[in-house]
Amino acid sequence: MNTPPKELRKRLKDAFKKFDLHKALAALEEMATEDVTDVLIEKMAQPGAYQIRGDRSIRNKFYDTLLSSSPMLDKHDSIRPHANEINQNIIRIEGYFDNIRDSLPKCEISQYPVDIQFWSQVKLTSCELAEIDSASDKEWGKIEENLKARIPTAMPEALMTQLEHGQIVNVDAVYGGLVGALSLTLKMLSFEKKLLHDGKLVAPTMPAITEDHIYKAGSIQLYALSWNALEDAANRTLYFGGKIGNAQDAEIPNEYFSEEEQVKFPDPIFFYRKPTSVEAYDFMANRRLHSWAMQNTLLMTNMTALHKIVMKEGATVPELAGGFISEDEFTTLMKLSEILAYDVIQDQERFHGLTLREWVRGYCALGMMGTAKQDDSCLVTFGKSEIEQGLRDYKLPDECIPTIIHHLTFGEDSRDLYDSPLIYSEDGKYTFFANVLKNCNLTNVLFSRLSSLTTNIDKKGKGFEDRVVSSFVKWGYPCKPAKFYIGDAEYEYDALVMIDDTLLLIECKNNLLSGNNTVQAFRYAKSICDNVGQIKRLVSGLRNRPDVVESLFGRKLDDLTLVPIMLNSMTYSREPVEGIYISDWSALSKFFTESTISRFELQDGKKTNMRTIHTLWRGKKPTATELLDYLTMPIQLKMLLEHLRCTYFPNPMSENAIFFAQEMSVDEENMLKAREAPNQDAP
Repeated sequence: MNTPPKELRKRLKDAFKKFDLHKALAALEEMATEDVTDVLIEKMAQPGAYQIRGDRSIRNKFYDTLLSSSPMLDKHDSIRPHANEINQNIIRIEGYFDNIRDSLPKCEISQYPVDIQFWSQVKLTSCELAEIDSASDKEWGKIEENLKARIPTAMPEALMTQLEHGQIVNVDAVYGGLVGALSLTLKMLSFEKKLLHDGKLVAPTMPAITEDHIYKAGSIQLYALSWNALEDAANRTLYFGGKIGNAQDAEIPNEYFSEEEQVKFPDPIFFYRKPTSVEAYDFMANRRLHSWAMQNTLLMTNMTALHKIVMKEGATVPELAGGFISEDEFTTLMKLSEILAYDVIQDQERFHGLTLREWVRGYCALGMMGTAKQDDSCLVTFGKSEIEQGLRDYKLPDECIPTIIHHLTFGEDSRDLYDSPLIYSEDGKYTFFANVLKNCNLTNVLFSRLSSLTTNIDKKGKGFEDRVVSSFVKWGYPCKPAKFYIGDAEYEYDALVMIDDTLLLIECKNNLLSGNNTVQAFRYAKSICDNVGQIKRLVSGLRNRPDVVESLFGRKLDDLTLVPIMLNSMTYSREPVEGIYISDWSALSKFFTESTISRFELQDGKKTNMRTIHTLWRGKKPTATELLDYLTMPIQLKMLLEHLRCTYFPNPMSENAIFFAQEMSVDEENMLKAREAPNQDAP
């Protein structure tokens, strides 16, 4: 009897996992080429496909033998070129990591003891952050002065400021870059110097660090940035497609390099590819979340009554259910409740041992402790009992304190020093940057930390579903959830909405964004495909039971246009996929509550529109046609897409080896100019 294809795929996957050549070859004999291709790509181009450390010889021998075996040659020869290319790319990528690792001992700072190597990196970043702090404080000062003087103030999507040497920069981007660079450096050192214990970094005791140490620390930071860029480029090449070659392969002209660079790096490596739409939409979703959080923070912190809500200086610290210790705590909880669509303050569900209320209090308490202790340096240090008592003073329950300290301590599962700001050292002390916690957008930080812990919040989606239904009813549209069976199969619909002669089938999703992490972006893209399949099933179910629509709305389904929509609670929208529209609550609610997209400003604590950028709909209410035009490509995404740019950046691997990889960013200056342009759609 023939073995079912599903079982054969399972056998081949298991053989790949164990590098069992005998089982793999046996499966290849029976499998269709299409199934072999799916398994090969899944196993070779996925998280963990390349090995940064360890013995690779067993794996290399397995793939070399498999790809040149008789079953592959005789039955599946058509897929060998692609599989061989992936295999060779993996080997090349691993070689580049080896180059960087071999270069580390040659850095001047590497000649010093590990404690000086480690803490000189931290002190270097402390000095770099001080310059950005000074520039951003001036910019925020201008905004606050205007607001206090009741001068109309434009709402920025990103804080731009001019540094001492004249360069205009995105403050958050530069700040994040510096914190990210240090995070990567410490991770790299933790692996190389074996500083990881039970998944957490245990730093050496902090020694005296000189100016000379700080100066020499820059070389290792540079290699850490290259290490991160290599991981990102490697993952994107394997997951989303791309090639690795020289400048000629990438069609880069010689004029791209100076004569000095051509001599120093005679054979530069290029990761060349065109970023996929999946990557672009993922990048824009995270960018929009950042802008949304920033603007909402400005709006809330300028509420005239906000100072009455939060704890006064010297006042008794409120319990978790009794008040707020800072403006940041209040605005973060409000933003979390808004985007997750349930009351975060009252909710008692625990995520990795803590409620979201406890997570937020932990971050805010740590930030206030740091600010109170900070002197000339932005670095502050606490003993273990001191930090425990501080959290206790800020009303964290005793049983939660070890958990919050564990999650906020930097380690293997931490994305960066925003998510996990505490650096634990072997003398039992905790050190962190007070200004990082003071200046971060805590909403984004918490989402990032939960994402790195692979948290599932989709099960909390009932509040979001209820909000969608109640909002459409409030806006004047018939909207109802539904559930029925076809045989034993259940079909459940979050929201069915009637607009004109169109029936919207809305499936609500409450998933965390990737935080611009390539692995998470890859998994998010896979979840979109899975969700599309789920919604297609719901469409089919409704067409098989048209009586449900008639019973709910008194309309025949055949007389209506059925429009399926995947609606995300977080800021992920994109063009339709296989006939399924994909939108998010921020974009969709904006469409139904405001007829235009406008730049706005704050005046007397209130939001007022400055200039119309785009007209969404023209009548008293939007039509279904106008809605579908908007969902196909919302103006917010269209403008971002028009100003996305991919730029090659050099990343040294050694004194004479370098690779170039692309990084995605937004042309902030030109996008701002585009927003200032007259509205072409105005009546």
